[in-house]
Amino acid sequence: MAVANAGSANGLAASKNPNIVVHGDYPQLITFLVFNMFSSHAGLPILLAIILIAKGVQRHPTFANLCVAFIIVGFSSTLLLYASAITGPEPPEVLCLLQASLLYGMPTLTSTAAFMLVWQMFLRIYAAHHAKPYQDDKHIIRLWIMLTSPYVMFFIPVLVTAVIGANNHTRISRNRRYFYCSLDCLPLTNAISIVSASILFGTILLIAWTIYILVRHRILTKSGRSTLRVAIDLSFPIRIMVFGLYLLCAMSLSLLSISSPSSPVPDLVIAFAGLMVIIIFGTQRDIMNAICFWRRGNTNVIYVESDVGVMPDLRSAFDDVQKQLPRSALTGAQKQLPALPDPGPRPGYMF
Repeated sequence: MAVANAGSANGLAASKNPNIVVHGDYPQLITFLVFNMFSSHAGLPILLAIILIAKGVQRHPTFANLCVAFIIVGFSSTLLLYASAITGPEPPEVLCLLQASLLYGMPTLTSTAAFMLVWQMFLRIYAAHHAKPYQDDKHIIRLWIMLTSPYVMFFIPVLVTAVIGANNHTRISRNRRYFYCSLDCLPLTNAISIVSASILFGTILLIAWTIYILVRHRILTKSGRSTLRVAIDLSFPIRIMVFGLYLLCAMSLSLLSISSPSSPVPDLVIAFAGLMVIIIFGTQRDIMNAICFWRRGNTNVIYVESDVGVMPDLRSAFDDVQKQLPRSALTGAQKQLPALPDPGPRPGYMF
């Protein structure tokens, strides 16, 4: 009750203090902490452990990087809770500066990690589109750039914030943004928001391009001209689109924080980002099978990826389909390709 009263008192003081940027209340503060703690302390570590340990679950290192990024964000957002300083008097200056520095690196960290994940996905789909194999071992430098760039983009704002805050102690405050400590430096805040929004905009462009390629492949498959032995999982483009919608929302909120910073909604929605990663990517079939390990005896299925080395050139194949469709529409019949020879029963596999 005392903590709740302290939170209400802070909210009342915020409404009277012109230096307060974000106006929130105690229930919103608890919601902010629950969102961050559940994802960073439980959901994302479990998801990360599954993709690293579970058999039959394989993910690119950029996806593990995305999970690590949101774990860092969650722990940084709840740093004051460990010191029992979420309400009441201002936290110690060192602790407040530490949290502000970490959180000012959050937008560039998460946006860059998301961009690298989508870029890797795009490269794989693009290689299949041009009938070329996708091999990470031949692009070691690119792989290391994908894995290290998010942390480079993270430490730059962290160091800049720490230097500015150390030289201007009066600009560091928790009550200014209510949920966490922040630095009163508008040029730095605007620069971080603009850079993050630009990265997210590039991510949206890559997602749109990937969806365009997948739609072409889908039309090719329906026409009967595809020679792929393994179909692309339909949930894959759906998850891309859902993730793209979230990124678009995050980019809009990033810009909203510049024009209308007093609303607590951007902080609450961004705090939900870790849970969105769990909901979108943690509900895939192989991960659910790893979680529900007691059901393994009910089905004997091995999920494999298609071999892009034997894929046709989807770009030229689709153009051929476009040429063939009008002629088949005029004749009223469409020529069918001969069926592939039956290799015989293959127990234990399902494609």
